[in-house]
Parts: sequence; structure tokens; C-alpha cells
Amino acid sequence: MCHERMGHEPLPFTGRVRHLLDDGVTHEHDIVNRLRGAGINVLHSYVEGQVEVQCLLAPLVFGHPDGILDLPRSEGLTLDCADENFKASRFLLLEVTAPNHFAFLRIKRNGLREILWRKYVQIQLYLNSEQVRSYCDCCVTVVKNKNTSELYEEGISSDRAVIEETLEKLKRVEGLVVGDKVSSIRCDDWRRNYCRYRHLCFGEVELPSLLVSQDILRGESLNEAEQLGETAEVWRKGKLLKLEGEDLIADSREQFSEIIRQYGCSGLTIDDVRALMISAGVSRRVDYDLLRSKYPDIYNAVVAESIREAYVRVSD
Repeated sequence: MCHERMGHEPLPFTGRVRHLLDDGVTHEHDIVNRLRGAGINVLHSYVEGQVEVQCLLAPLVFGHPDGILDLPRSEGLTLDCADENFKASRFLLLEVTAPNHFAFLRIKRNGLREILWRKYVQIQLYLNSEQVRSYCDCCVTVVKNKNTSELYEEGISSDRAVIEETLEKLKRVEGLVVGDKVSSIRCDDWRRNYCRYRHLCFGEVELPSLLVSQDILRGESLNEAEQLGETAEVWRKGKLLKLEGEDLIADSREQFSEIIRQYGCSGLTIDDVRALMISAGVSRRVDYDLLRSKYPDIYNAVVAESIREAYVRVSD
């Protein structure tokens, strides 16, 4: 924020970040369309054009809330979770977020504040804006699992302590900018890879490469045991789906083969799918171990070996 306020030149968004932003807009539109389809009126959504709001006492912070829910019968509102100060009213702020599967499971278990702190603070600043305060002081956050489309809805009320703490931080940022200074604080996590001003703090220094040891850790003994268990379960499901897909492909190939043989043709097409009978041939491969043991000079002359970067292979 210091760099932005001082007018420093940012780096362009990377393709990955741009994709994430575009993906987020798609999920936001999906949720708004679902709500409207269920008969819920959504004001100031992407349909009419989202309004720009500014945080009170911090004009350098602005944003575009996803909408305002208009619920004539708010007593019928059912949420998965809500904090103790949340009160359903006719108007409620709407915010949408679409994390990956694993973050989604943690949010369902521990709540948005515990898992997505930045999103929680963003909601608090929206609730503290003049435009939103004229409607309500509570928010319905719809969390969409971007991998499975599962939804989780949480009610969040205005948290004065968080707002005041954030405003104090923003005042310190403004004080630095007035003095033509940048905070000495440096990111030490993944954000340094995506910040558009990272080159001003870190230059062209590359992140250290991963060092792989020979130790095999038992996941059950780690603090992340629950998260690792969820990851393993998702992988198993993926394998099951993959095996099911391979079986379906094998069955369809057998059916195509039977019909092609029945007609004595070389192939057929159907609904943009093409099935061709391929003549049997000879398969060849190089036995590198045998080549190296019997003809080491030839092996060294024709085979190039290189060290690959560390990567993760998952198997059962």
C-alpha cells in the first residue's frame, strides 16, 4: 500500500493471478444468479454495476462489495454458521469467496475469521463504509468450493475492535507515505511471489530452492495431520474416478471395435468422436540398464543425464 500511495511503478499481473481474478468474478456471478433464481433480491450486484465504497476515516481504502441482500422476510434466513452478534434484518451485505477444496473444508470447520483473515477484515471495512452502514451492519458470506461447487454460508457482524485496529494500521501507512517512506516490514510468505511491488523490496533475488532430505515423515504426527488426511482422501477419490474413467474408455473402445469388425471397415465417426482400427505393429524401447552394463562407452556417448528439480509424485 505504501508503494501504491507513493506512485511507484508496479509489475503487471502474472497470467496466474489474472486467471484467479477472472475465476473469482465468475464464481461471484454464479452465486448472485443462484440467489436471484431463488427469489432473493440482490441490490448493487454486477447486474446493475457494483458501487465503490470507501472506509470511514480511511479514504485510501476503497472496494466494491458483491451486493446487498434485500430480504423482506429475513426471519426465514438459514445459515450454516453465524457469530453471536449477527442479527438478520431486511438488508444484509453480501460477500462471495471461492477458495480451493482444502481451504473450504477448514472454513467450514473453523469459520472465515480463523482461516481467511484478510477476507474477514475486508468485510469489516465494507461494513464500516458510509454506503453500507446506511443499509446494515451485518454480512452474509457465501463461500463456494471452487472444486466441487459446494456452498457454505456464514453470518458475520460488525466487529468494532477489528475495524479500529485496521484503521490504526492504515494511519501508520499514511504517516509513512507523508514522510516519503516505505515500511521496513517485508513479506515472508507466498504473498511475496504475487505482490505487484515485490521487485522494489526484493529486487531480482530468487526464492531459495527446495532442499529434499531422505527423511520420510509420518503425517499423523504432524500439526497438519487433519489437513493431510483430507488431502489423502481427495486423492483417493480422484484415483477412483480415474479408474472408473479408464474402465468406461476400455468398454467404449471394445464396443467400437466390435461394430467396426462387424462392418469390415477401417473406422467410423459419431458425434465428433472418431474411432479408427490401427494395424498391429512392433513396439520398441531401449533397455538403458542393459546398454549401460554391456556398452558403457556407447551409453555415455548417446545418453544425456540431467538432474531434475524436486517434485512430488503421489502413489498408493
